[in-house]
Parts: sequence; structure tokens; C-alpha cells
Amino acid sequence: MTLSAAVINAAQDVPVTVFATLPSTNRYAKDFAQHHSVSGAQAFIADTQTAGYGKRGRAFYSPSGSGLYLSLLVPAASVAPLAPGLLTTGAAVALVDALQPFFPETLFHVKWINDIIVQDRKCGGILVEQTHDAVVIGIGLNLFTAAFPESIQDKAGSLGTLPVDRNAIVAALLTQLMALLPQYHTGHFIPRYAQLSMVLGQLVTLTIGQTQVQGVARMIAPTGQLILSFPDGTSQAFSAGEVTKVDLPTANYGG
Repeated sequence: MTLSAAVINAAQDVPVTVFATLPSTNRYAKDFAQHHSVSGAQAFIADTQTAGYGKRGRAFYSPSGSGLYLSLLVPAASVAPLAPGLLTTGAAVALVDALQPFFPETLFHVKWINDIIVQDRKCGGILVEQTHDAVVIGIGLNLFTAAFPESIQDKAGSLGTLPVDRNAIVAALLTQLMALLPQYHTGHFIPRYAQLSMVLGQLVTLTIGQTQVQGVARMIAPTGQLILSFPDGTSQAFSAGEVTKVDLPTANYGG
């Protein structure tokens, strides 16, 4: 279904602007914040992105008509003090909760900290960025993408094969996100995030910059941190980094 700002705006309270094409919705939101006073939440959506990006600057494949590429821009004061780990984990839960009614048979998982996983494939990601006096919550999602570039075919997936009502999904997602923001510091969603986690109990490789750490993922802390345990009996909480490998029993996960 064609994205429609009028339809989305009629279904929820966040002003939405829809573009046919943008280099990146997150980049547009950050540029907007640089040149405008951000006094309230607003969202920017593109049917396709020509330079979409995710964590660590990696490209996010964003074909037309089959995905959801959205950035929610909010005043920094509305989420202050910014806790990126909690905001990212909370947004992940909000995204899954918004999607589940549209995909009732789908089993969703999350990979710490920002990936949405379905059938051992990455279907979406979340990127929180702070800019000027605002914060951007970016979401990229493969809804029913049929084919992927060869370079990511073993990692990327989508939620289904049939078109869905993207306007309704956007409205549901924005409603969930706006309900999250006033109370995200409490971390009330962490038990739900842990329930969705694909890494807990698994041997994982955590990449932090140029450093890699390997350990068993034991728990998600109330602050959103990932706690790893090591063979010597010690454990450590990590607030930054990316799980780049998960040793799953099925051996189907592409990393």
C-alpha cells in the first residue's frame, strides 16, 4: 500500500512527512534539527532510501514499496538525560509490539542491542542518534522484501511475502513509541526485551570498536546493558558494542 501522510496523521498524534526518496531519514531528521527548533515530536518517512545506514555506519538496503524507513525526531529534553541503551531496547520492544498484530504467526526475536530477527535473519534495526537539541530514533524494516543483494542474502530477511498496510503499521509504531518515551528511564520493558532475546544463554562475540570479547550472554541488566560471563568465572556488563556472532544450536543464524 502506498504511504500516505494524510492517512497516517489521521490515525495518531505525531505529525508525519512522507517522501518518495531520501538519502536517509535519520540524516534528514538531523539536518532538520540543525536548521529548525524542535519543540515537539515529528516523524519523517521515505518509501526508499538511497543511502540508508545503521549501526557502525553500515548500509541498510532500502528498496521502494516493500519496507519501512522511519525516523522519529523528538526534543532532547523529552528524553533527558539520554540513556541510549534503554531507549534502543525500549524502541525494539515497541516495534515488536506494534508489528505483532499485523504478523500474528511470526516469532520475533531481538539481538542485542538493536536488531530485529525473524527466522534467524535480520529484518530490521534501530539507530538512536543525538543531534543539536534533539534525538532521532531511526527504524529500518524489511516488511515483504523479496530479494536482497548477494552480499547480505545470508543475513537479511523480511517479515512476509505479501504487501501489508504500511500506513497502519506506521501509526501503530508511532503510538507505541510515544507511549514509551515518558517512562523509558524506568526500564519497565526489560523483562519483555529479555523474553524476546536470541542471545541469552548463548556464546556470543561482542565487537567494541576494534576489540572483540567472547562470553556467554547471561542477562539484560535493568539499564539495558548486556552482561557476559567468562570461563574464569567473572562477568562484565557492556553498554556499548554489537553482538556480531551468536553460536545458536540450529547453526542457521548468519551473524
